[in-house]
Amino acid sequence: MTLEITVVARDLAELNEGFLELVANGLESGLSGAVAARLGQLDSASRRRLGAAPFALFGFGFEDEAAWAGLLSPGVRDREPGYRPCPLEVERFTLLALMVLRSCVRSAPRSVAAWIGLPTDTRKRLATQEISSLALVALLAAPRLRGRLAHREVFWLRYIDAATNNDAPQLKVLAAQGWQWTIRRSLGLSHAVQPVRGFRRS
Repeated sequence: MTLEITVVARDLAELNEGFLELVANGLESGLSGAVAARLGQLDSASRRRLGAAPFALFGFGFEDEAAWAGLLSPGVRDREPGYRPCPLEVERFTLLALMVLRSCVRSAPRSVAAWIGLPTDTRKRLATQEISSLALVALLAAPRLRGRLAHREVFWLRYIDAATNNDAPQLKVLAAQGWQWTIRRSLGLSHAVQPVRGFRRS
């Protein structure tokens, strides 16, 4: 693993942990009540194991390329319908996430594309953003913050179980499964990936 990829993995793992903390503190993330409740019960070690997933546990609807073309285009962004306020910690997280992603897409674009599912055009737009513009982008993007794979409650619950029990083999299997699902979803592919043995898809 190269140094650049190692740095990307570390930074994005910290973002994952930050997102999990927001959910534990009541963020409306799109995750089921059962999943949100379990996330709120995680201790720091379990949260760290879950946050080390090889894919983003959160997203900002990057697969909606038209919306992001607007958010990252000054001329279009000025015509956004309006600012919907979010809790300050959510806006701060969004700004931090965009700053980290902007930095990472410049240094290791393929790794970030796989990790969070940034489409090529969105990745290019983000890479060319001036740092001063990201504050406004973050304000408008913050309401889009959601948990990924929110429709797969069983997956989330089993992943949480594996993190809580420090079950390394199960964490590895579920991480690979989640990575495949998130990539296919971000690419708009609907053909199902075969579930791992003993794992029931939600």
